[in-house]
Amino acid sequence: MKKVLVGTLLATIMISTQAQAENTTGFTLGGQVGLYGLGAHLSGKFSDTLAVKVGFDQFTYNDIEIKDDEVKYDFDVETKDILATVDWHPFAGSFAARAGVIVNDSNLKGTIKPNVATQSFTFNNIKYSTDDIAKVDTTAEFDPIAPYVGISWDTSWTKSSGLGFTFDLGVIHQGSAKVDYTVDYKNALTKSLLGADLERNLAVEKKSLQKELDDYEFLPYIAIGVNYKF
Repeated sequence: MKKVLVGTLLATIMISTQAQAENTTGFTLGGQVGLYGLGAHLSGKFSDTLAVKVGFDQFTYNDIEIKDDEVKYDFDVETKDILATVDWHPFAGSFAARAGVIVNDSNLKGTIKPNVATQSFTFNNIKYSTDDIAKVDTTAEFDPIAPYVGISWDTSWTKSSGLGFTFDLGVIHQGSAKVDYTVDYKNALTKSLLGADLERNLAVEKKSLQKELDDYEFLPYIAIGVNYKF
């Protein structure tokens, strides 16, 4: 009887050890949806507590209006981001703390809408007629490399293989916006007469818009998804 009990105990320990070894490493491939649209991710598990994860998100949203004093902007937003993190699972379970970087290819592109009633643009309280200026295009870009910190859950972490679910929550620091304007004058004469004065007033508006966009220096990151562990 003792031999049977000892044998059963040894077999249980061997099976448990083997299962733990199988769970120690592996790769998962999955997809997610979140604040930045649809994406995909690949994760490599190198121990019971450590993994490296790379993901991609893409998102496009058109016709976002931002009003800054008397200037009305009509922006299109596009994000194409690659998120690379080191994931630490302190309890060797689904929960993880994450840190890494985002290769940030996000930008805002748009035009400044003239006042329909007066048919004019207003920059730094100075009006410019649409007879002189056809349009003013605007771009705003952020830091190309942005640090990221967050937490996540991955229910496939302790599995040797199979389907799992993921949830990511974090913060991106993408820095201050870099704003630029491109003016389309009606003709060369108008540009020579108004160019210098308009550039000075646009410089004032640039500072004002950059201050407005400072609210987006820190961004939340939220995504849910499914994956499969191999």
